[in-house]
Amino acid sequence: MTEKKRRISLGFTGAMFDEGHHIIYIYNNDAERKRTMAKFLQQGFLENEKLLYLVADIPPAEIRREFLKLGVNVEERQKDFDIAPGHHACCPEAYFSSDFMLDLVGDYYENAIKEGYAGARGAGEMSWALLEGRSTVPELMDYEARLNTILKDHPLTTVCQYDVRKFDSALIMDLLSVHPMMIVRGQLVRNPVYVEPEIFLQQNQKRMNGPHE
Repeated sequence: MTEKKRRISLGFTGAMFDEGHHIIYIYNNDAERKRTMAKFLQQGFLENEKLLYLVADIPPAEIRREFLKLGVNVEERQKDFDIAPGHHACCPEAYFSSDFMLDLVGDYYENAIKEGYAGARGAGEMSWALLEGRSTVPELMDYEARLNTILKDHPLTTVCQYDVRKFDSALIMDLLSVHPMMIVRGQLVRNPVYVEPEIFLQQNQKRMNGPHE
């Protein structure tokens, strides 16, 4: 859809980046994470972007209050900021669908542009994804890998937040493999273990099928 990506600030670091990055934030400190995400979201307002936030463990009204205390202008900019429980937004039939979620990302960006925004950014707490049978690891990994392709033409700047206390180390390594950028100590850095989506999906399919004689 887009031909030339804008240069934007992410809020939590002084450097400028192309829009549309797919970023992973692996954390174990909730207060630090919220401060970082508050800066990311507030900067979105300054960049004239539509904002999407998917929350995991607390009601949307509560996270709005927390972001307000952290300096995010959520009261005056309510029409510019969509917030919803992740499992409701991503699991319309109680089960996560990577196809549905990828369509949602593309449509959200396109609609933001049609509404006159310069772009869009979003962040999601992913702790809900594997609870209560809402998804499987292969389905989640399929979504995260394919999202890299969607963002090339629909550059919604995206932060996927994973609580290291709730996901095992093997899954964390897989998740790192499909995110080209990562937040480390408040800075955005290139992920040295990133694997291009086409290659990862092929490898993942082979692993799922298991060895064959």
